[in-house]
Amino acid sequence: MVKKGDTFEIGEVCPESGVYRIVQCDCTAEKGCHISEDQYTIPLVKGKKFPPCKSCNTKLKWEFVKKA
Repeated sequence: MVKKGDTFEIGEVCPESGVYRIVQCDCTAEKGCHISEDQYTIPLVKGKKFPPCKSCNTKLKWEFVKKA
């Protein structure tokens, strides 16, 4: 069971349907990533893979926020 605060990397399979938010994007500090506010949180269905950053397509971490 996933709990609030658990983190996942891009390409990992989502273990539980819910809302996830970006907690770390490698490009933010280096390149000034331009992630829009609506891209910070996403709904993700169990079994789908965690996506890369839409702005720069680089590594980031997702954090579980709540069940869907």
